[in-house]
Amino acid sequence: MESIYYIGLDVHKKTIAYCIKTISGKTVDQGIVSAERKALSGWLAGLPGPWMGAMEATLFTGWIYDFLKLHAVELKAAHPEMLKAITAAKKKNDRADAEKLADLL
Repeated sequence: MESIYYIGLDVHKKTIAYCIKTISGKTVDQGIVSAERKALSGWLAGLPGPWMGAMEATLFTGWIYDFLKLHAVELKAAHPEMLKAITAAKKKNDRADAEKLADLL
C-alpha cells in the first residue's frame, strides 16, 4: 500500500507556501509555488504520492481549493480563527505556517 503524504498550504494572492510530510512527521519537501493553474499543475505532477492537504481559508482560497481538491485524497480549508496554533505562534512566516498546517492535519 502506498503511503499518504500530508501537505500544509499557506495561500496568498500570488504564491502558495507548502510543506509535505510523511505520517511520521518527516518533512519531504518545502517550498513556494506560484498561485497559477499552470504552476500548480506542474507542482501536482511532482508530488511523491497520494496526499491529504490543509489550507487556511482566505480571500484567495476558493479557486485553489476547487482546483486542488480533484487531485487530493482529502483537502480541508480551515477557518483562520480556529487556527490558534498559527496565529499565536511567535515564529510567523509562510514556511512555518505551511509546516504547522501539515502538522495539524
